[in-house]
Amino acid sequence: MTAKLFESALGIAAPWSVTAVEFNEAGKVLTVLVDFKPGSRFAISGHEGAHPVHDTVTKTYRHLNFFQHECHLQVRTPRVTLPNGSVRLVEPDFAGRLSGFTLLFEALILMLAQQMPFAAVARIVGESAHRVMAVLRALCAHRTRPGRLQRGQGIGHRRDIACSRPRLRHPGR
Repeated sequence: MTAKLFESALGIAAPWSVTAVEFNEAGKVLTVLVDFKPGSRFAISGHEGAHPVHDTVTKTYRHLNFFQHECHLQVRTPRVTLPNGSVRLVEPDFAGRLSGFTLLFEALILMLAQQMPFAAVARIVGESAHRVMAVLRALCAHRTRPGRLQRGQGIGHRRDIACSRPRLRHPGR
């Protein structure tokens, strides 16, 4: 019953399923183990059809906190064999743009970064400011145009991350 509850709460659908839930009370960490059904085949973008599993890699994704406890999804991620013989890693639907985070966790970082300094965001989510900046760079990379950056200003500069912050107007205008 616990596995089904977490599947529903996390939005995990077939062929994925929650196999176990582990709670470390001392470390205040909840780990949800996610696996896929044996015999599953997976689609890869750019390649037609569903492909058989070659092997698996265990990946861990940081997810939104469960009450006051850190939550991690430990996923047995398949690598599939394509018709041309190459092997590709399948990214689950809930995986974010940056390795190690879920989409919902990245969305939380983006939402908080619109309202407060990056150091405060890092403190709230329990990650380093560098990881917060990496998430924002990954999410904003598609919105930056090559001609917009000024000399000496690289990706990740505060002006570049402006895509995640609302524009402020003077109250008299």
